Amino acid sequence: MTGPTAVPPDLDGSHVLAVPRGTSLVPLARAWFPQAAWSREPATAAQTASARPMTGARFRGIAVAPPDPTGALSLDGAVEVVGPWPLDAADARALGLPARDSDLYGLPAAPVAGATLTPELVTGWATAVARRTGGGILPAARDRVVVPDPGAAVDLTLWSAVPLSPDDALPLVRPALSGSRLAVPAPVSGRSQAFTLVATYEYDGEVEVRCARSREVPVVLSTLDWREHGPWGYHVTWRPPDPLELEVPHPSQLHVIARQRVTPSIARVVASLWRTVGGTIVDAGGFVVGHEEVDDRARPR
Repeated sequence: MTGPTAVPPDLDGSHVLAVPRGTSLVPLARAWFPQAAWSREPATAAQTASARPMTGARFRGIAVAPPDPTGALSLDGAVEVVGPWPLDAADARALGLPARDSDLYGLPAAPVAGATLTPELVTGWATAVARRTGGGILPAARDRVVVPDPGAAVDLTLWSAVPLSPDDALPLVRPALSGSRLAVPAPVSGRSQAFTLVATYEYDGEVEVRCARSREVPVVLSTLDWREHGPWGYHVTWRPPDPLELEVPHPSQLHVIARQRVTPSIARVVASLWRTVGGTIVDAGGFVVGHEEVDDRARPR
């Protein structure tokens, strides 16, 4: 890997999360860690620019330390994410990161005393953030770079307070997923029935729409008003022809082409269900997906 000197020395020994310049990290942190908050807020560009050294005879010999532009985002009261440090597109490219102006944040690479979070969980969150934003990660050893594929996260779940019957769901699903059929229904939950719809394609695998009531919902829903979601999950999931390709960083071209074909269909299904029952859409990384993004995903590529 070339260009390691582009990483500030302050981040030596830390994992480094790179996100596109100006990305707001707080909502991404609260999606996994609802209590996340700045213990020290980063300085704004205006604050940094206005903090000029004192000059003139009366200040001669007085050293004025420039303000620290970085902040500290506490995830659990002990584990902190520090940053941002700016990185321009050329240096990002040299490091093997996506070639765009970025912000760098340092994450602990070892357990932190008094922390309730493990390094594995924090690293898992950082990987999900990198995938969500189109960023990347430099491990503490600086021996490689991790750039998760944003297109790999195609599954979506709509969390709603309103259950649908299979007969009501099928007409909503079929325009986007031709050939959808009712699979073997799950046991009845209260007065409403859990069910699964499946659409099968020769080259693209299966898309499954599973509706079920759940006692466990994504953490991010705890940060929203309770009226914005519910316990009924409409899980829209892709099952590719070779499921093992979901686990590899560089899947085959056939897998990528199939994924590109099913992604708009998944988004259209979720959009149709949302227009009928309302609720909140969450992606495979545990982050809320807005309706504009769903509409964008629904457009064929």
